[in-house]
Amino acid sequence: MPGEYILGIDLGTSSLKASLLDLYNTKIKSESIELAVSYPDSYSAEQNPYDWWEAFRNLIQKIKQYIGKLDSIQAIGLSGQMLGLINLDSKGQPLRPALIWCDQRSFNELNEIREKIGEEKLLANTANTPLTGYWLPKLLWLRNHEKDVLQKSRHYLLPKDYLRYRLTDEYITEVSDASGTLLFDVAHRTWSKNLINDFDFDFSCFPRVVESTEITGYVTSKASQETGLPEGIPVVGGGGDQSSGGIGLGVIEKGIMSCVLGTSGVVMAQTDEAKIDRKNRGLHSFCYSIPGKWFLMGCTLAAGGSYRWLRHSLLHLQKDLNYDQLNSLAGEIEPGSEQLVFLPYLIGERTPHSDPNARGVYFGLSYQHDIRHIIRATIEGVAFSQRESVEILKDFGLEADRLIVSGGAAKSQLWCQIIADVTGIEVVTTNIDDPASVGAAFIAGVGTGVFNSFQSGCGRFIQYEQILEPSSGNNRIYKALFGKYQELYKVLKNYYQNFQLT
Repeated sequence: MPGEYILGIDLGTSSLKASLLDLYNTKIKSESIELAVSYPDSYSAEQNPYDWWEAFRNLIQKIKQYIGKLDSIQAIGLSGQMLGLINLDSKGQPLRPALIWCDQRSFNELNEIREKIGEEKLLANTANTPLTGYWLPKLLWLRNHEKDVLQKSRHYLLPKDYLRYRLTDEYITEVSDASGTLLFDVAHRTWSKNLINDFDFDFSCFPRVVESTEITGYVTSKASQETGLPEGIPVVGGGGDQSSGGIGLGVIEKGIMSCVLGTSGVVMAQTDEAKIDRKNRGLHSFCYSIPGKWFLMGCTLAAGGSYRWLRHSLLHLQKDLNYDQLNSLAGEIEPGSEQLVFLPYLIGERTPHSDPNARGVYFGLSYQHDIRHIIRATIEGVAFSQRESVEILKDFGLEADRLIVSGGAAKSQLWCQIIADVTGIEVVTTNIDDPASVGAAFIAGVGTGVFNSFQSGCGRFIQYEQILEPSSGNNRIYKALFGKYQELYKVLKNYYQNFQLT
């Protein structure tokens, strides 16, 4: 029967994911393709847009094996890693690898931005303070270091919107992803022409911006030939991964926060208006993919990435080491890891320290510690970083009695319990494996009228699974250690600035 499925796509950092909503059986089928990231130096992170498209084509073939005829797909919604910059020439060809969200090379351009217009004007125009991940510093870095790329550029796109272009031949983004450019008026949900003019960028290079639920185009004949998707399938705006991911976890009401632990770690909550943080704590204030709503989020750059780094480091000793074994070893150690503290700043940090020079630290090692303590301290350090974002959101009156955790950590009861104990908030997991792609599918469903509301889509497909209450005793232990965690960065801050890595 035609129209049985809605397809949600999430262009992540380490993989391209798809979630297929089975509208008749109320089930979700997921598939993924791994992606590679290039780290040219300790500040830089890049990906090749051509790899994204090739992965997309392969992913569609996986989906075809599952559902048979692809004409049963009713709509496509797109989600993806936010902040990345793709520069295209007049023929739509990438001029260089994409500078992705965690690329930190533009740290000197932050000073250029502050000197030119000041943070107050930035806040007034964009609701955000300058961070290396955003488009504005990236574009200035290209002007300063790869001027020919900027001169040849005719289109700027965000990662998921490169897939949209290949599918529909349209240069379009939507409000949630555009919010991560530092050139977008978040409060009014439109490009800030004032800032674009102030920095002398060509406005014609910027994509048209729409609300997330709008249909942005249809699969073209060319895209159909390349992917096998039938021509004419509507492609809906979708959202940046954290916006669509919030919807995919059901963060559509007050009193709920989400904590998504992928390569990064993001805590977010919905708001009724654009909020502004004047304390330069690396907070993001963005348009939500629900029209008329916004969200606040804090981001740790290396959350799950820290745990993956630790595992990969230990693979030299045990080639078949897996995450379950790491978790089991960490579970043998009491909360607090005997005062061993880990700072998860492997590629700088964003929230609450907008510091590209920060680096990871294990502090307090002694003869009483072994690898089990190091593993548990890594988990606890990531949990502390998430608590910092929770506390900042509380400053804006965004209290939560429930923290919905997803990502790799959601599969581990140990991780979830530590997050509950560290934050002091009830942790809930769901049946949603990839909230961003599921959220993109929900957005596509609302945009095409399959769902009459986000509540309808979320209510049909989201189910709560684990519910973990915080331990008051463990929370007291972690509260004391959290204070030491915060003080440690303050002590090291000047050392980071004076010891820049190359």
